[in-house]
Amino acid sequence: MRPRRLLVAFVDALGPQQLEAHGEAFTFAPNRGELRGVLGYSSGAIATVLTGAPPRDHGRMCLFSRASADAPAMAPLAWLGLLPRVLHERGPVRRAVAKVFAAATGNSGYVALHRVPPSAFGWLGLPEQDDIFAAETIGGVPTFLARARAAGLSVATARWQLPEAERFAAFEAEVARNPPSLAFAYAAGLDGALHGEGNTGPRAASVARSIGGHIERVRDALSKGADVTTLVVGDHGMADVTRCIDPRAVVDGLAHPRAFVDSTLLRLWGAPTSLQRAHAAIDRARWPGTWLDTTGLDARGAPTASSPYGDAIFVLDEGNIFAPSWVGGAARGMHGYDLGRPSTVAAVASDSPLPASLLRLEDLRPTVEASLGIAA
Repeated sequence: MRPRRLLVAFVDALGPQQLEAHGEAFTFAPNRGELRGVLGYSSGAIATVLTGAPPRDHGRMCLFSRASADAPAMAPLAWLGLLPRVLHERGPVRRAVAKVFAAATGNSGYVALHRVPPSAFGWLGLPEQDDIFAAETIGGVPTFLARARAAGLSVATARWQLPEAERFAAFEAEVARNPPSLAFAYAAGLDGALHGEGNTGPRAASVARSIGGHIERVRDALSKGADVTTLVVGDHGMADVTRCIDPRAVVDGLAHPRAFVDSTLLRLWGAPTSLQRAHAAIDRARWPGTWLDTTGLDARGAPTASSPYGDAIFVLDEGNIFAPSWVGGAARGMHGYDLGRPSTVAAVASDSPLPASLLRLEDLRPTVEASLGIAA
């Protein structure tokens, strides 16, 4: 009897619209569906894909949270404020400092500083402290990668730290050399192309073809002497940006609420009265979007215990972004909107029939474990 192997290919920003537009790159996976996403950004969505749990359980939602025991303060980085702003906000400087900071603190996860003001590092923390592809748990919840290893299966994961082309080449060589029972591929290039050019830019098609070719080569390597099942999954889609909103006039006028300006989320911490004043200021500014208090965040499965990501969050309507923000400037494409919007839906595709139970990002883990024969 031929052994069975499973390839899970994670493609950042592969939503139904993107899969339809670039479907020729994934012809090997004709069975396709849609998965309900999660509130927040990729740091929360990837954790949900791996754990099968909502953000309220694994604790991930955005790259930065309020400092806590699980997300130590980044206070040593406040020294960046001693440098001229034109220098400390430069990308190469921030990337170099992030690399040194990760090494000094033993953080093997994804560390990026973006454009966060140095004064904010005193109260901000990074929830991701470990390489999530190697970690046994995320926020105490096991991943399907760890479960497969514990079951005695061989597992190979792509090295997300490498540039995309190097990562593809290294992973293909590893799988060809020693085909595992479970291979987890990772592709981030489509997300970058769509942020830079939107859905109609020419680079996305080229990147999608490259990703599709990579997945096919991994499939071919796994299929030697074995039957292979392939699952391609995204974490969200991408919306074209139609309006940039400068948040500084409102944020600078907030006397008490502590604020973090993400690309699509204004996250606020403070007493109820200060949050009410912030809400009123946003209403006066006539920003298009939705105010989410604790009740609204709970309804969306967001982490609310100890308010790691905000006591309240204002999320912009799809197609709008804050620019400048603490994580970047203007972009042609963006995600991170309220649930139910098209860009919050992820695509899934396979060379085998998809189970009827595969409807949300949370459903991928049980689907993977069932394919591997791992007991629930």
